[in-house]
Amino acid sequence: MHDKVNPVPFGEYVPDRWFYERIVPDFIGLIQREYTAGQNPPFVTVDDVTVGLAICFDVIYDSVIWDGAREGAQVYVFQTNNADFRGTDENLQQLTFARMRAIETGRAVVNVSTVGTSQVIAPDGQIIDGAGVDKAAAAITRVPLREGLTPAVVLGGVLTALIALGAITGLTIAGIGHRRHHHRPQTARGASDA
Repeated sequence: MHDKVNPVPFGEYVPDRWFYERIVPDFIGLIQREYTAGQNPPFVTVDDVTVGLAICFDVIYDSVIWDGAREGAQVYVFQTNNADFRGTDENLQQLTFARMRAIETGRAVVNVSTVGTSQVIAPDGQIIDGAGVDKAAAAITRVPLREGLTPAVVLGGVLTALIALGAITGLTIAGIGHRRHHHRPQTARGASDA
């Protein structure tokens, strides 16, 4: 059994509901769900295979994916229900995240949707097998099992922090430069310049 770790804000729950109800009560009143975050680890063992898990929106959270890899996930299975997003690109966006996670972790990913596109993705991001939107299908597909950690999993948190620090530093330097440029004392013009 596995619970979704990160419910969708303003979809599956409303953060600080009391606050938003004061601003847009009619809108917030439409969101009746109030899911809570799951607490169990993002992996299960099936026979001797450790399977990393992510449910729907959890695929975007680095910690869910990286924790699975660090706990020995040899393959990932992502389950989703895209029914609320029919007619949008959300299904394909989620598949792109799944492909990125396969490449990032060096593991095969089986992305199973109840109504969206389902795919089996190789560790290099190539599509091995799949079924289209709203297509009922069943398949048995062989996937490679991998162990060990990729540099992306080992250094991911450090790189994320460095990118954020670099962005803040760059913006600060640009702001200081902009301020100095626009607050420079003007030189007096001579009569011939007027």
